[in-house]
This record gives sequence, C-alpha cells and structure tokens, in this order.
Amino acid sequence: MAKDLKGVLPFSLAFLAAAIALSFSTFKRNAVWEKATVLWADAVRKSPDKARPHYNYAVVLAEEGRLEEALQENLKAVDIYPGYAKAYFNIGAIYHARGDVERAIPLYKQTIALRYDIPEAHNNLGYAYYSKGLYDEALKEFGAAIKIKPRHAKAYVNRGYVFRDTERPELAEEEFREAIKADPAYAEAYGELGYVLLRREKAEEAALNFTEAVRLKPSLAYAYNGLGMAYEMQGLLDRAAEGYRKALSINPDYREAGDNLRRVSNRR
Repeated sequence: MAKDLKGVLPFSLAFLAAAIALSFSTFKRNAVWEKATVLWADAVRKSPDKARPHYNYAVVLAEEGRLEEALQENLKAVDIYPGYAKAYFNIGAIYHARGDVERAIPLYKQTIALRYDIPEAHNNLGYAYYSKGLYDEALKEFGAAIKIKPRHAKAYVNRGYVFRDTERPELAEEEFREAIKADPAYAEAYGELGYVLLRREKAEEAALNFTEAVRLKPSLAYAYNGLGMAYEMQGLLDRAAEGYRKALSINPDYREAGDNLRRVSNRR
C-alpha cells in the first residue's frame, strides 16, 4: 500500500509529495514567474544585508528545483534576521526533502516557537514524527495543522496514515474522506481511501475511488494496481488484469502489480 509521496501543497516544491510543503510564497508560471528569479537575484545583489530578498530568492530557486542554492539563501536570511520563521521552515523542509529528518525536526520546532500559526510547520513536523513511528506526537501536530487550517487536506491524509498503520481502518477511512471534502481534486486521497475500502471489503466503492484517482492523475500506478485488486475482489478478472497491466505500463518495476497480474492470469 503506497504512502502518499506524490503531489504537493499549492505553494510547495514537488518533493515528498503530499506529505510536506516547502515555501510560503507563490510565483505562477507566467511572464511574472519567468522574471522572478532574475528579479530576486538582482534584489539580493542590491540589498545583500536585507533578509527578505534572500528569502524570496530562495523561494523561486526552490520552485526551480535548485535546493542547495535555496538552502544557502534561507540560511543567509536567518543569519540576518534570526526571527524569520518562514525561512527556518524552508530550511527544515529542504533537509526533510533530502531525507534528513533529524535536522528537519528542530527547525520545524524553531518555526513553531517563533510563529505557532503556520499550519505547514505542524504538518511537516507531524510527518517527521510519523516517519519515526512517533504516532501520538504525529497526531498532535496534524491536529494542530487542521485547527489552524480546517481545510488542510494533506494533514487529513497524513492523519489517515497513522490510523491505517495502527490498524484503525475505520478512522483512516474518515480522515481520507475529510481530505477529499477539503480538496475534491486530491487524486492521492481517493487512492488511499480506495485501499482502506479494500481492507474493509468494500470492493465496489473502492473501485469508484481508484477510478476517480486515475481520472484526476493518470500517472498513479498504485491506484491502477488498487483498481485491479478491487475488480479481482469482485471476480471481474479481465478488468483486474487490465488494471495491473496499466500499473506496470507506468512502472515496469512495480513488483506487487506484476505478482497480481500473474495470479489473476492463472485464475482466468
């Protein structure tokens, strides 16, 4: 069953997918976006002792995938202004994106100490705790994120992971449904709900959710695999095989889908 490492918050870089976020500012990919990197690079040159230009330059660098440069600009921002909560958050998120959870956690805590009302800092800290198996701590932070931002779809999904992994599928189902209410276009939430429904032997409803997941995001191999499982559970073997094949066409190394296809082929 896939963890949600696909997709991002509206203002985030495409890493650790729906789990964590990076920057607070948004630069849309239009004429303004195309000029943003040049604009903020010029601002940094003209005002090297001001924190905000370094932070904003870091944002556009991160959006371009230039994480090391973004890290350095955020570090300059907090060196100039030690109370810059958003910059601490982004530094933590960059370390988190690299898999360095131990360095990310104190930076998220520092962010929250400076500004408690940043929901993404709570969500990211919660996911860091979740990845370490600290489920109670994770739930506390996801809950804080949702209290600050009631429509925080990713925090609902992450809370669903905790319930799923602690064998409370009925609670996980509720969380994934809340995520969909908060963001009806959140493809991965439909996929995760589908897997929970499979565990609860609700195959027909699971198939509907997997179908919606791949409609919204056709590249979700794990959702096609789940769709195959839902059809197989209903005895629709040809359609099950089709789902598994589609998953493998997206990810040829998807072992579970391959095993599922071989099994269902032997049953036909």
